[in-house]
Amino acid sequence: MSRAPTFDPDPLTSYGYQVRATHRAFDRLLQKQLARHKLNNGFWYVLRVLWQQEGLTQRELAREVNLTESSMVLTLHAMQKAGLVRRDRDEHDRRRMRTYLTPVSRALKPKLLPNAAKINAVAAKGIPRKDLAVTLNVLAQLKRNLDAQLHPALKRSKRS
Repeated sequence: MSRAPTFDPDPLTSYGYQVRATHRAFDRLLQKQLARHKLNNGFWYVLRVLWQQEGLTQRELAREVNLTESSMVLTLHAMQKAGLVRRDRDEHDRRRMRTYLTPVSRALKPKLLPNAAKINAVAAKGIPRKDLAVTLNVLAQLKRNLDAQLHPALKRSKRS
């Protein structure tokens, strides 16, 4: 029977602290790259999702980007004003708005994705591939564990 490790209050041994500190370092380097294109990190996360799948609702985007719906409303409004997205009513449910890329944001993809690859390469420098694979697996499991705690109903419904 495995037991959870005892909690050490030292931030250097805290998973949450280390993940947040690492995320902030990624974010700062990413912002330097995005600033050249007059974009902010919030736009980046939405673009990354929409480059994979357009036509998502505000709720779907918020979930994918890990934002509250109210924050997503503000982000989408700013992106629309910047000419990066357009929002159209759903054909089947007129209450819903679907979000689509504009030609401007589509043209950014080949310019911005290489920057993300470079940032990942900088972060991974000197770390063996097998360790990086383990890191990704562990981080994904940490997220699943936290999501299950946040949304126990989702966990139960997946079992049925």
